Amino acid sequence: MDNLPIPGGNGHAPEVFDQVGALRVASDLLSRASFAQHAGLSFLGNRNLYEALGYDRELNASKFRDRYRRGDVAGRIVEAMPKATWRGGAELVEDEDPEVSTVFEEEWKALNDRLGVWSVLARADILAGLGAYSVILIGAEGRPSEELPRMSGQDAVLYLSPYGEDEAQVGAFVEDSENPRFGLPLSYHIKRVSARGRSNTSLTVHWTRVIHVVDNMLDDRVYGQSRLERVWNRLDDLDKVVGSGSEAFWQRVHRGMAMNLQQGIKHDAQAKKQIEEQVEEYIQGLRRFLTLRGIDIQELGGDVSNFDGQVRSLMSLISGATGIPQRLLLGSERGELASTQDQDNWNERVSDRRSEFAEPLVRDLVGRLIDHGALPEPEQYDVRWPDFGELKEGEKAEIADKWSKLNSQAGGTVVKPEEIRDRVLGLDPLEDEDTSPIPDETGGGVRIEEER
Repeated sequence: MDNLPIPGGNGHAPEVFDQVGALRVASDLLSRASFAQHAGLSFLGNRNLYEALGYDRELNASKFRDRYRRGDVAGRIVEAMPKATWRGGAELVEDEDPEVSTVFEEEWKALNDRLGVWSVLARADILAGLGAYSVILIGAEGRPSEELPRMSGQDAVLYLSPYGEDEAQVGAFVEDSENPRFGLPLSYHIKRVSARGRSNTSLTVHWTRVIHVVDNMLDDRVYGQSRLERVWNRLDDLDKVVGSGSEAFWQRVHRGMAMNLQQGIKHDAQAKKQIEEQVEEYIQGLRRFLTLRGIDIQELGGDVSNFDGQVRSLMSLISGATGIPQRLLLGSERGELASTQDQDNWNERVSDRRSEFAEPLVRDLVGRLIDHGALPEPEQYDVRWPDFGELKEGEKAEIADKWSKLNSQAGGTVVKPEEIRDRVLGLDPLEDEDTSPIPDETGGGVRIEEER
């Protein structure tokens, strides 16, 4: 590992900090393992529920990634919030006038068009859920172990690559308590092996070339909590129920047979062999009839296993722990009211996450690129997210119909047609020429109706 200078250091040799950083990493891992050792113990430690129920006691990023790859519900848990958060990307706005495009806005747009920044951020968010954190490596000229150089513009950013915790280990920490970055990573050791092992990457990288992404952060700015950790045991239970239930279903659908030899019938060795061959072919689906002399066949009964109740109970617990509504976790509807309420609650959570997690992450990346010359410095800018609460045409029509009936129900003017057009239907105000008389359907004169 390359020894790196520490900004604002206190005079210690760089290699001392590398050793201290290694000790810090080891201490963190031991602390997390110590907490894990106490999980699942009851009756003053005399009963080990984790051991009795077969739960993993020690979890790591590799286990999280493996479950994400193979797990259906696990994959949805990891991806649901990031995909909702980053769907449609966002817009960086320096000037409120839509007719004006500033240099900062143009350079950001060019960078995003070239490197797909929003997609990179979404992938880094997903990776952060597979471990304690993830990182985004900023590719630029110079040795990776050295500070990110001053760049001439967005073209100097060669790439933006996300890595998970299992591929980007913290190499050293800033130990100077007078440094604003005290306790944060000083360097990373990044190692990636391709899917088929044909090539690999191993780098020691300076912190200025890395954007640290951490979700579910509580008492540590470096390490968060994997989205799978809190529901790991329930996912184990779900695998047990679904796996054993499916096997029971298979065993009971394929009912067994009892073959009774009739009294007075004897078979020689050749006849017994023929019977065994026929039965084996029947079981394997190679024949659909049996010609067995002197043998009565009785089909064994069995009920088909139904494990729907257990699955629904586990999904309720998983939904509660993750905050993902069941209808979004499974893609199923449970009535219009529940569906609408779930969607509203989910949209509120996504909105909160955009402001509390996603926008600070965007500003961290943009600020790093501005500080090193990849982007021009704006006076100020806003992060504008797409509206995910847009009503569908049918919903708009239903609300407009209800609003239009308020006046007659109240016996006076509650809402005006102009308000319905503007706030519900999103239509422009009508001009005088947009109205025309049409025959009254009741046969009494004419009535005025807005043109659609």
